[in-house]
Amino acid sequence: MIRGITLCCLFIVWCKMGLAIEVLPAYNIFYTTKDKALQPYLELYWQVDANTLNFHKDSTGIWLDKIKTELTIGCDTGIITTQKYYLKTTPANSLRAAQLQNIVDLHRISLPEGKVYYNLILTDANNEVSIYEHSDTINVPEAYEKTHYSRIQLLDTAYESDQKNNIFYRAGQLQIPLCLNFLDDNRKHIHAYTELYNAHKINDSLLPLTEDIYISKKEYGSVEHELHNTDTLNTIQEIIPIQHSMKIDMLPSGNYYLNYVLKDKKGKDVTKQSLFFQLINMNPVVKKDTSTQPAWEKVNVLELSETFVHKYTTAQLKAILKMLLPISSKSEHANIEIFLSEPDDTYMRYFIYNFWKARSTGDAEKGWEKYTKKVKEVNRLFGSSITAGYETDRGFYQLKYGEPDQRVIVTNEQGAFPYEIWVYNAPGTQSTQGVFLFYSPEFMINDYKLLHSTVIGETRNTAWRSLLYKTGQASDNLNSRAEQIIRNK
Repeated sequence: MIRGITLCCLFIVWCKMGLAIEVLPAYNIFYTTKDKALQPYLELYWQVDANTLNFHKDSTGIWLDKIKTELTIGCDTGIITTQKYYLKTTPANSLRAAQLQNIVDLHRISLPEGKVYYNLILTDANNEVSIYEHSDTINVPEAYEKTHYSRIQLLDTAYESDQKNNIFYRAGQLQIPLCLNFLDDNRKHIHAYTELYNAHKINDSLLPLTEDIYISKKEYGSVEHELHNTDTLNTIQEIIPIQHSMKIDMLPSGNYYLNYVLKDKKGKDVTKQSLFFQLINMNPVVKKDTSTQPAWEKVNVLELSETFVHKYTTAQLKAILKMLLPISSKSEHANIEIFLSEPDDTYMRYFIYNFWKARSTGDAEKGWEKYTKKVKEVNRLFGSSITAGYETDRGFYQLKYGEPDQRVIVTNEQGAFPYEIWVYNAPGTQSTQGVFLFYSPEFMINDYKLLHSTVIGETRNTAWRSLLYKTGQASDNLNSRAEQIIRNK
């Protein structure tokens, strides 16, 4: 009898306990400016699995719970901070809705350099025997004098906001961090945040800086599925926040690296940072690949004397290869660069012939003739006695994307260099939608350089205003044509 009563009591206690509260903790170290020096602070955050909470329904039919939170952070010299409070869950109309909510908490605490520790205890207020406790030691590095990135932080989501009092607010956004470097089938984008420190110490002669952000299978390896973006940093500050999002629905399941590489004007690496992550994507989106392998590997029996490429000289072949760059795939672009540096007449002819054969229905010459009409047009519009039109920035992008839907030419705006804005409103050769901003900093006729673009995959320069306006200040140009058009795109 006593044994039976004991078992019944244990069963009741077990039912009362239910599942233990499950939590994923994570942290990152960032820096802020204090007394003209970088000072470290800890960003500690954790995600609570709502399915492991014991939600109760109140008298109005709303499902709620509270999480008793106890956080202690200290170092060798004593306690840095102790915090105790209750975190309330979002009110829900059903138990299922309550269990689906994303519960994330975050703290930012200034720290000394060296080793610090933290202890986190979370208790379900509706089930006080459901407790989570976690302790860890963190090595807080001293602020480097050289230019460097912080560790990369993955985000669950990020969007613009003016809620500066919100704990998740940073750099004009609300940023909800991810606590695991793992992305499942439901995530079609990767969102990441990092900060660049001490870029202002770089010599002006090495500016502007170029930032390459890309995904690879190996750390700093080759780009996967053309997931690569380039940004230009012209406005240099002591701390530069960098938030970036990239669509990854075409990536198959596997292990990957997200890489940030900063280069100076001469193309030399300044600093870099990478983050390992895992992806589960059972149904990757398949992109149609129009690229071809080096043509000369496939047609080594072709009689070139019977084709249109036979008549061209070496110099003409090299010029043609340059004309093909705007519409080349990544692998074709690499081959062209090799041919331009190490010309080989035979292989160049094979390459050009098969380039057009792959893009034409059996008649390579007709494909080439049709394209030459476009080349002649950009030569007429953008060429000069010094530079062929297809070698200019405007010529390159017109060949790549076609004529813009709108072309706005501004040559006499007060305080600004001459500039042009091209607007693409509808899907084109490569699903183009966005704007290109070209400008002429030397006031040279037809010498317009690409300054900024909102088209995915093209150079994005967040500091375009400081270069477009001769004073370096855009405050007097808030209603300029550039501002109006780019703001609306």
